[in-house]
Amino acid sequence: MRDALLRDLSELHQYQLISMHDARLNPSVYTKNNLVVGAGNFKKVFKKALKQVDYVWLIAPETDGALLALTELCLEDEEKEDGPILLGCGYDSTLAGTSKTLSYEAMQAANIVTLPVYSGDDLIQQAFFDEVLQLDVKKWVAKPEDGAGCVGLKIFEDLLELRDWLKQDDQYLHYFAQQFQPGISASLSMLCREGKAWLLSCNQQHIHIEGSQITLTGITVNGLLNYWQRFETLARKIANMLPDALGYIGVDVLIDAENDKIYVIDINPRLTSSYAGMREATGHNPAKMILDCILDSHFKIPVIQKNVVEITL
Repeated sequence: MRDALLRDLSELHQYQLISMHDARLNPSVYTKNNLVVGAGNFKKVFKKALKQVDYVWLIAPETDGALLALTELCLEDEEKEDGPILLGCGYDSTLAGTSKTLSYEAMQAANIVTLPVYSGDDLIQQAFFDEVLQLDVKKWVAKPEDGAGCVGLKIFEDLLELRDWLKQDDQYLHYFAQQFQPGISASLSMLCREGKAWLLSCNQQHIHIEGSQITLTGITVNGLLNYWQRFETLARKIANMLPDALGYIGVDVLIDAENDKIYVIDINPRLTSSYAGMREATGHNPAKMILDCILDSHFKIPVIQKNVVEITL
């Protein structure tokens, strides 16, 4: 994602680019100004970088509240007279994307079809556990409350096994559970501004399940073009639900073709892995489209192509 974005930005020939990188990794070939981040030194380097730039583009996971904390820092700086502009979603959208429970509540209020969430804290309470046990659910998935992608996901064959696992090391404080929903794993990539949405692609996710572990192995960008109209409707509902959503958003969904339902699973208020194939898929520089969406109050999306692109992770 980082290199794809920096490549696209460098081709615009409008900006001097500064990027940060872990001291254990190689810097990007697309920037001359690279700030090295050593162990335990991230916040200091990040604050230094904020003083040197006009715009900030975050690439960070929701895990452990990382994206939310960085968004908050950027928004605090943006309020200053010479503070840089954050090229991304506002605090409320980022919070909804970070907290799966808040996201579920927001989607329910917006009449968006999703799967119920059961907090780990509730599930270890006997009365609540007995109530959930009455549901006709054959398999469960435990997820971190502020997770990203498939990281930390774990499958359980029954609720008792799940409860026992939640009690270990106080994991119930950080996890929630959802029923395991069979179907086609998919995502949509979209642009948002002031409650409006523009769909960029309809993607099929390639998921590998081995034992209790779930792994994302690849993405076919525009692999589900037959769902374009329905994904476009979903994109509009999500944008309307999140008024301060701005720029690029990725949304994970599950398609239950047998029952003709689409469940929204996760809302990611940031770049996602699908971005790496977006230029070839749309026929446009995606960084330019995102910048135009954020910076131009009269934004109109260009006519995009719908090419199919394979991404291996």
